[in-house]
Amino acid sequence: MRAIVVKPPKPGVEIKDVKIDEDKLSTIGLVKVKVLENGICGTDREIVSGKRTSVKPPAGKDELILGHEAIGVIEVGGYGLKEGELVMPINKRGCGKCLNCLVGRPDFCETGEGLVAGTKGLDGFMREYLYDDPKYLVKIPPEIKDIAILAQPLADIEKSIEAILITQKRVPIWTCDDSTFNCRKALVVGTGPTGILFSLVLRTYGFQVWIANRRELLENEVEILEESGIIFYNSAGGYENLVKNVGKFDLIIDTSGASASIIQHLVPLLQINGVLGLFGFPRYDAFSLDYKTVQDFVINNRIIIGLDNGQKPHFQQALIHLASWKSLWPKTTSKMITKIISINNEREVISSLREKLPGEIKVKIKWE
Repeated sequence: MRAIVVKPPKPGVEIKDVKIDEDKLSTIGLVKVKVLENGICGTDREIVSGKRTSVKPPAGKDELILGHEAIGVIEVGGYGLKEGELVMPINKRGCGKCLNCLVGRPDFCETGEGLVAGTKGLDGFMREYLYDDPKYLVKIPPEIKDIAILAQPLADIEKSIEAILITQKRVPIWTCDDSTFNCRKALVVGTGPTGILFSLVLRTYGFQVWIANRRELLENEVEILEESGIIFYNSAGGYENLVKNVGKFDLIIDTSGASASIIQHLVPLLQINGVLGLFGFPRYDAFSLDYKTVQDFVINNRIIIGLDNGQKPHFQQALIHLASWKSLWPKTTSKMITKIISINNEREVISSLREKLPGEIKVKIKWE
């Protein structure tokens, strides 16, 4: 079986033949999935470059099959799944010990021993086929097969928005006087795939959304944001003009994954009762809050919250949103898949795993 393999923490990646136990199909509860396509994300590239030091191969191995975004077709079914059905595997798996993992919520694992496909202790999905437990598989409607690969990163965002809305139940009334979120203002920092998906979900909920970057938008980014009514702001000169023109924000999401010091600049932009959500992984620098800012947080009920992986309910919600976006914003969804590469084009696959292209939203590897 061919697979895309890394040897963390060493940089590098290769497409090679790997052995897999065909007898696994006789294990009660497993089905066989033929992988049709994989998505490439920033995490994959960090692993390939050797920059993500927390990556661990499965126990007893020195190499790891890469990938945590996949769509496949049931080749040998059972247990509620039929041959020919499209499915997506869930990448984060439980530790099998703590209560949260035992009830299907390893995103809140209390032992820190949970597994993550293609990242931590579990082979990923960039391979020809896999055997899996149906409880870790989400059915994909054929009507959205072309964009369904976005459901994995979108699931993380669905979970994040859910966490924010649950947190804001601490406020007696956080909706507007028409019971919607239409009067609430959100700022998303970063115009990469994650920032765009966050912005689209927030627009779906009715928020007024601004998205910021320290450069002008590329042509395809303009087209994606225009249809859904997301407003762009160039933050190269800071945020003073933005606040002057539109006021402070009820919700701010940092997806930039750049300098940690950006947090220091975002905190003053928060409205009373506001939330700052941290989704990106800063790679350098630091930030600090002086005593006056801390007092301000206390007095004005502001919150900073960390945001993490989604689980099966969030994958299902992501698919619902993707289906609705094809009707609401057809031009936007048609631009979300920026490139499709055949697994047989090894040079281009390796190149795409090493470097992101300008304006890239989602690149797919197609297994043939």
